[in-house]
Amino acid sequence: MMHHNQFKRATMAALAATFGLLGLASVATTAHADSFKTLSKYSYVKTTRAMYTGQHTYINGKKGRKLITPKGTILKITGTGASRNSDGTLKYTIGLSRGDLHYNAEKNIAEASGQIAFKASDFKGYKLKMPVRTKLLQSGTGYFGDSDTVHRYKPLFHVTLDGYVEYYSTARLKHYGIYNGIEMSKLYDLPNGGNTSYTGAYINRIKPTASVKLSTFKVKGNTTYLYYKTPINGLTEKKVSSRYYRLTIKKTTDTLTQSWQYGDEDFTNAWWARYSVGGHHYFDLIELERGD
Repeated sequence: MMHHNQFKRATMAALAATFGLLGLASVATTAHADSFKTLSKYSYVKTTRAMYTGQHTYINGKKGRKLITPKGTILKITGTGASRNSDGTLKYTIGLSRGDLHYNAEKNIAEASGQIAFKASDFKGYKLKMPVRTKLLQSGTGYFGDSDTVHRYKPLFHVTLDGYVEYYSTARLKHYGIYNGIEMSKLYDLPNGGNTSYTGAYINRIKPTASVKLSTFKVKGNTTYLYYKTPINGLTEKKVSSRYYRLTIKKTTDTLTQSWQYGDEDFTNAWWARYSVGGHHYFDLIELERGD
């Protein structure tokens, strides 16, 4: 019997399943359900008030007090839920994460391990205005299969939700066993009591080789222009004024895919997109799927 282990950076499949179930809700809950279902269009929400969204402080390796999320904070949706109350009405819940924050912010946060009660007035759906934000872009042209070791540990960087460009050298990635934007060779514990070998869930726990605060950005078609004050060794920026450097990131392909067959049944499928970053080849590894 075939089974699959899938690694996905972000998926709305769980949300879609929940929203489909909500279509069975009674007329008495339609207004609330409709507000809840609008989230199926988004991967992120923005808070409309200061509130608790499931996170705690994380200091000296210990989970501490509840964190109050400020009004206007962008949060990543990690899941949703619905259950029926004793009176027949539906109770909705939502899982939220502070998302891809820069190292100095994320290191002191224990992300939520569960979900909180959903109230429509607390959230607005949010779409990222910078298409490359939170993507882990790695030096190279794509994925070369499970047996390939030459292209592991190539430098990568990302633009965080809170506006930092963080860069990780080959040496830093080797130290933590990070092959690419998805795969890690080690299983690491997380502050919320879980663990992971998925790069996207752990990268913010690693001090980057270099980090710089983004001053501003522009998006034109498939090209994103990042402006900041200090160049990063390893990236190729252009000095455009006495104050700013500009990094140009251009998406050069749609999603590419390739499959590898190992023996009679084992296989790996990979999906990625290519980018030009300062004139050099980079790629975004979107998904890996393995089965036997």
